[in-house]
Amino acid sequence: MGLKSATNPDVEAVAIELSIDGKPVTAKDGVSLYDVISSTGKIIPAMCYHYTFDPFGSCGMCLVMQEGKKAPVRSCTAKATAGMIIRTEGDDLFQARKKAVEKHLSVHPLDCPVCDADGHCELQDMAFRHGVTNLANAKQKFIPEDTRSPVLDFNMNRCIACAECINVCKDVLLIDALQFMKKGGFNQVVPKGDLALSCEFCGDCLAVCPVGAITNKFSKYLYKPWQMK
Repeated sequence: MGLKSATNPDVEAVAIELSIDGKPVTAKDGVSLYDVISSTGKIIPAMCYHYTFDPFGSCGMCLVMQEGKKAPVRSCTAKATAGMIIRTEGDDLFQARKKAVEKHLSVHPLDCPVCDADGHCELQDMAFRHGVTNLANAKQKFIPEDTRSPVLDFNMNRCIACAECINVCKDVLLIDALQFMKKGGFNQVVPKGDLALSCEFCGDCLAVCPVGAITNKFSKYLYKPWQMK
């Protein structure tokens, strides 16, 4: 995994040293703390992180404790600085991450058996990993499915607002065909101008979606990952 620079790419970032779980680590000043931690081989839960574009910080899973701060910090948006003392494990962090999963699931449809992402859904994985078996005060969104596109359908009831589809379209493909729009009390992913999606339909937005909020109109509900042989 390459470390994404948080500074001017024409200016060489200063090498710094920080501590991660009691071990000294050398990194470049200002890069994503998540990237630095990942470069050591440690895996921190994350659903909205993607190595190809800047961190968005919406899922609340990549939490770590930084000495001097009372509350956990989101490592994807935190910048590495000299002298940082970081802890990535502990029951307090497990519980904080579990609460983040519960928050997402509280407005998420529990339709895993018919969802195309069943079996390779990051939210589903996080729920199992953190032992989420009961949800209090769950409230569904009941957002109508957007089927205006000739190829892709958008189910915003499943969306966790990670922005990966928007970012990959804008920052990687340089097409910028998607946006967030406040509708029905929720931030929803819609085509630019809230019209039918009109693009090359490369499928990258579908590929990066972690929860099955974007589906292929011609194959949804047909196959599960373990059936694709």
